[in-house]
Amino acid sequence: METQLEIKGLRFNDFDQQVCLLANVIKDNLSYWTTLFVDITALNHIINLLQKQNPETNLMDEIVAKEYVDFTEYELSLDHHFALCSLEEIKGKNKEIRQIRA
Repeated sequence: METQLEIKGLRFNDFDQQVCLLANVIKDNLSYWTTLFVDITALNHIINLLQKQNPETNLMDEIVAKEYVDFTEYELSLDHHFALCSLEEIKGKNKEIRQIRA
């Protein structure tokens, strides 16, 4: 079985070059919550994958922007949406994904 990601949220800002994915990683009988960092160039690909799974909702309208002095932070919560993808789909052409585990 390939590794699946149940994505619960995305965070990114206009100051950094990475997107933070909050996800539940599922492989066989193992599942755990983690934070993945992918390059900002993969953001459009990830949103397109999620939009295909939720055609009844425009996910771009649900992105919340928080303005700070030097930058703007964007957050997309997927608690009420279907967001299950394989790790290979998320990677796409981007080969580097960093994972943080406690």
